Amino acid sequence: MTAPVRAGLLGCGMIADEYAATLNASASVHLTACADLNHEQAQEFAARHGCAAVPVADLLNPQRVDLLVILTPPHTHAELAERAITARIPAVWIEKPLSTDPRAASALIAQAEQTGTLLGVAPDTLLGPALQTASAALRDGLIGDLRSAAATLLSTGPERWHPSPAAFYTQHAGPLGDMGPYYLTALDFLLGPLRVSAATARTHAERHIRSGPHAGQAFRADAPTYVAALLETDDHLPVTLTASFDAAATHTPHLEIQGTEGTLVLPDPNFHDGQVLHHPYGSREASTLTQTATALPGTRGAGVLDLAEALREKRTPACTAERATRTVHLTHAILRAASPTFPTQPPAHDTTSATTH
Repeated sequence: MTAPVRAGLLGCGMIADEYAATLNASASVHLTACADLNHEQAQEFAARHGCAAVPVADLLNPQRVDLLVILTPPHTHAELAERAITARIPAVWIEKPLSTDPRAASALIAQAEQTGTLLGVAPDTLLGPALQTASAALRDGLIGDLRSAAATLLSTGPERWHPSPAAFYTQHAGPLGDMGPYYLTALDFLLGPLRVSAATARTHAERHIRSGPHAGQAFRADAPTYVAALLETDDHLPVTLTASFDAAATHTPHLEIQGTEGTLVLPDPNFHDGQVLHHPYGSREASTLTQTATALPGTRGAGVLDLAEALREKRTPACTAERATRTVHLTHAILRAASPTFPTQPPAHDTTSATTH
């Protein structure tokens, strides 16, 4: 393949603009088309980014695109990816999470292997300079033998800034389902696969919208709004994870890794960039590590560019479906450990009624 990889975006919501900006800045990918059930929204998106607005069924066609980018709501990801794989689109990128059902996530990998479809899954922040810098520091033994790690997401919740936040509090969302993939992916990338030792959760169910035309309106949270879990790696390294939408403010580091010779403090894994701090053993002062140079842009959509190159080079993409599937399984294991009544089967959804993320 010598011509630019033809990419199509399915779902023209807020995040699609960020992806389109990244793809349009690349010479190796050509954003050819977009689709959304709200066709007017797709047309507006197409006008902004210089691509064609087409029906959803037309986009699920390998004659039109080489790489499909799925940016729809989480409960639609698995079915739409399955349709794309069945249509034999050569490469499919899926926004996080890969699925809300661990079994569906595993089934997608098996199906993709049968058809030869390359799967890439967000988040792609592991490709950014922050996590690449931390990974290099760990490989070089900068902080000695690892002793523990902690990941902390403390937030006021999306109702502070999002005009329609209720979707972030459905049963399989909440801080763990919505933001957890960034933290769990970063931990998996830096430390290896994780398993659950114990977890607890609680729900602050009564919420109020704080912005937009519905400000002041109350809504209910069905997902746990505070989750704390004790995890461990295959090497028995203890890892604590806290995810909360109930915090007023915090100064707690997003990610911290402790070793025998020092500590690494990492920035928010929701973003590609940020300072990585090194605290040597016994020192009160921290230094900022020189960032590792990265070939890909530090923006959302970098993983799509890597997937396009993987398609050209016939290699495995960096943001693998296998890692994403581990994250889905781990999320469900945390919730089951925190609540024995947590359902193992997600509620059924109609993917034909919502394709805007």
